[in-house]
Amino acid sequence: MQKAIVIHPKTDLYTSFPDNCRLLEQEVCDELLSGWTVTILERQGSWLKILTDYGYSGWLNDCGLRCLNQQQCRRWADSPFDVLLIQRLTDVLASPKVQAPRLTTLFMGSHVIACVSQEDGWQKIQLADATTGYVPAIAASSLPRLKVIPKEPAKQDALRSDILAYASSYLGAQYRWGGKTHEGIDCSGLSFMSYYMCGITIYRDAAIQSGYPVKKIPFSEIKPADLLYFPGHVALYIGNGQYIHCTGNVKSFGCMINSLHPDAPDYRADLAESLYAAGSVFV
Repeated sequence: MQKAIVIHPKTDLYTSFPDNCRLLEQEVCDELLSGWTVTILERQGSWLKILTDYGYSGWLNDCGLRCLNQQQCRRWADSPFDVLLIQRLTDVLASPKVQAPRLTTLFMGSHVIACVSQEDGWQKIQLADATTGYVPAIAASSLPRLKVIPKEPAKQDALRSDILAYASSYLGAQYRWGGKTHEGIDCSGLSFMSYYMCGITIYRDAAIQSGYPVKKIPFSEIKPADLLYFPGHVALYIGNGQYIHCTGNVKSFGCMINSLHPDAPDYRADLAESLYAAGSVFV
């Protein structure tokens, strides 16, 4: 099966094969970011059925992908020079100065390749389409690959704080079904990206799925950064009964903080009364 890489800043993934004549009637199920690799499963004209590295499948247009050979796959999948963009938005410039032309703008979570060592606060990078440019060095970080959750309480607490810090960065972002960026994000996209930025790949949808690191826990054991599950919805627990989530409720329609306590001003009765499970990777 052919491997490929996303070359656009972001691209929509559709649930079913999109009829070009009825594209506006198709349902978006996910959003992929620049530098993410996928496996091509099937082709129908200019549309490809793909499988993501996190086990999600759907259809996208081939204009958003570049096929990779084995050497390129190793470079992007296993290279120590693979880095992650960690700011909400990062302009990629043609040269290492603020006045340089902007080549493109990438979102947090995009993958790039570091070409040379940092110089005067700038990092030269290669993009997924093989072009090169420059970003502020503080915008790029070594890709975290957390294969084992730390057991030490202090390290767990630090990881929980990092997860919630990424989640909090989306506060105020609008709700977008299938979204994964600060331009628009949905509930499971918020949970996925908050963990992904810390090197943990959880299930993309609002459910505890076998084969992924989130395991069901008793409500009495919930700690910050654990996940709360409602019918068709998921949130990250903050502490003191509060949680951060991105909601499509028309009265809020965005990423915000709410409470499970009935006497709190930000209480959502519809969610608190339908909470059915809690999950954690720290088990």
